[in-house]
Amino acid sequence: MAQNARILVLADPLDNQHAGIHVYTREWLRVLDNIQSGNKYYVARLNKTNEFKNITEIVLPMPELLFGGRASRLFFQLPALAREIGADIVVEPAHFGPFMLPAHIKRVTVIHDLTPVKFPHWHRFHSQMAQRLLLKSILRKASLIVTNSKATSADLIEYANVAPNRVAMVYPGVTPFLKVEAEPRILLNYGIDRPYFFFAGTIEPRKNLRGLLRAYQLFREQTNLDHQLVLTGAKGWKSGSFFDELSTHPFQKDIILTGYVPAEHLQLLYAGALAFVFPSFYEGFGFPVVEAMKCGCPVLCSNAGSLPEAGGPAALYFDPADHDLLARLMKHIAEDESSRSELIEKGFSHAERFNWENMAHMMDEHFTMLFSGQ
Repeated sequence: MAQNARILVLADPLDNQHAGIHVYTREWLRVLDNIQSGNKYYVARLNKTNEFKNITEIVLPMPELLFGGRASRLFFQLPALAREIGADIVVEPAHFGPFMLPAHIKRVTVIHDLTPVKFPHWHRFHSQMAQRLLLKSILRKASLIVTNSKATSADLIEYANVAPNRVAMVYPGVTPFLKVEAEPRILLNYGIDRPYFFFAGTIEPRKNLRGLLRAYQLFREQTNLDHQLVLTGAKGWKSGSFFDELSTHPFQKDIILTGYVPAEHLQLLYAGALAFVFPSFYEGFGFPVVEAMKCGCPVLCSNAGSLPEAGGPAALYFDPADHDLLARLMKHIAEDESSRSELIEKGFSHAERFNWENMAHMMDEHFTMLFSGQ
């Protein structure tokens, strides 16, 4: 097949983080490396791994400067690399760039969510300011903006007045898990010895974990059940109020914080849970919702942002501010085994639509059309 475009992906998330954008970049490129495409792909990254067969890997280490090394790489070295390899398209999967490209090189920016500008009070000051100062300029200069959901696309068009024909919604994949049974020994190592509700994600304000604490208290007060609440994820920014509330919670002894866990343990925690509870105020997509479904875990999910897209017909929904409703749903799922089984089956079916192969092919098609001017 004749080559169409030379496409450079700024793949720093492969090496400098382990959160959602790392997974997004890693899995998309892993599949892209194995599909048949007329386009020629390059990745610019911080460390060399030789993990690709067909994608050309270019290592561009961080400059060892006392000040401004990161800016020098972002604004000068990466654009110079794009010119050197004759790139037609440069893709930034981490929403902050690309910058300083000549006019003939097309820019693609992936926007995962708009929380720093929609809800700045949930973010650290430097993140708020960087987005306020640069995001609209990035969006204005982008030839194509890729989003993860219809909800994020709508937010983007409203926030920056972006023409809809410059926005492409491509659902991400969600890495499949093996179907496993809960391993009692591993669960006991985390202090889990009873049925439990489960949450996975960073402990930060957007996740609405204070609301989950209140719903859990209502659940315990309104039932005779002593189910545990297990929260997995790293401690994030502005989390002090959560820990203050946790310290005075009447059922604190039954609330377990595991911190970060390895992927194989995360899978077991999903698989062993009575239900996965995701009370977030806003998400650009909601990977944990689909991950839970792939592990055979029923989902109770906020109806905010893009989460109804992630959960589809396979979740039970609640307003994130309605703690009473969430408590009632927790009671329902704890007492109605047939409802749990139905949600599990629906979840397996719904989760199949989110796969990296579909995403890689759709991204490649969008780049081809962008290069050809369609």
